[in-house]
Amino acid sequence: MFNYVHLLHALQKRLKDDFYLAMITLVGIMITVFVTPYAVYRLITGNWIVGIADFCIVFSAIISVFFAWRTGDTVKPGQFLACIFCVGAGIVAVNLGVNGLFWIYPLLVFIFFLVSGRRAVVLSSILLFTLVMVELSKAGSVFASHYQMMSFIVTAFICSFFAYVFAYRSQLQRKELKQLASIDSLTGAGNRHTLNTELELAVQLNQKLQSRYGLILFDLDFFKQINDKYGHKVGDETLINLVPLIQSLIRQTDKVFRFGGEEFLVLLRDIEPATLFPIAEKIRQGVEQHLTLPDGKPVTLSAGVAMLLDNEEWEQWLHRADVALYQAKNNGRNQVVAA
Repeated sequence: MFNYVHLLHALQKRLKDDFYLAMITLVGIMITVFVTPYAVYRLITGNWIVGIADFCIVFSAIISVFFAWRTGDTVKPGQFLACIFCVGAGIVAVNLGVNGLFWIYPLLVFIFFLVSGRRAVVLSSILLFTLVMVELSKAGSVFASHYQMMSFIVTAFICSFFAYVFAYRSQLQRKELKQLASIDSLTGAGNRHTLNTELELAVQLNQKLQSRYGLILFDLDFFKQINDKYGHKVGDETLINLVPLIQSLIRQTDKVFRFGGEEFLVLLRDIEPATLFPIAEKIRQGVEQHLTLPDGKPVTLSAGVAMLLDNEEWEQWLHRADVALYQAKNNGRNQVVAA
């Protein structure tokens, strides 16, 4: 019973964390539940073309969901499923005429949540254009009249338009939420949660690809006194101005994180041990020269640097840098110490 509950929670968490996996799963379930009875009915009544098309849609949905869950890739199955939907819906509409058009509307909505807006517009346009061309080449094969055809095109366009707007807006909101969850709200640097993820990834890449990683952990000197003397507003402004200054002193591929309070961390990939200390020293000097308090006094920092060792866990790596940082502070501050 415990294993079942644990598995259920794990599945729910994965669906919650991955929107596109949730959408592919939901679409797959709906297609399987609602299209399968029609597919069986079409085969029983002898409409083999539509029945086979329906079953192809159902099987494609099942395969796509399985592939997405197995690999974690939601782009390829989403594109595959959207294409199958358009082809299958076209076959059904051409063979059933008006009765098959009702399936077009939900499928138009589905594809806007399976692929990017641009791809969905292209696929839906191809589908509608194909139906119109079939009707014009053989009147009455799909629509009862040209008036019905125009009504269908207009309503399908409206349906696609609002599906596009809703899907686009949902995508923007997810990006905003992801950004809010990954950055520090005050400074714009990566937050602690993102840092832990990046350190784990660094260890994995080091083990698999032998990528060389280094980190610089630094702490602003006497920051509490800055808050006490100048006020928390000045303290916040100091932290806010610190991050872009640090970013201007490092490579674009290097990342800055707020470790906590006035502590920050710079993560550097493809770095040599002989280069790590000079970069940290460059940051220390840059802060001292360009970051000042209202009375003109410079802000200084103490830093500890550490290279990621082979077969080392990220907690140990971070701990070594932290020990070096406290050694720099105990030695008088405003200096860099290597682990």
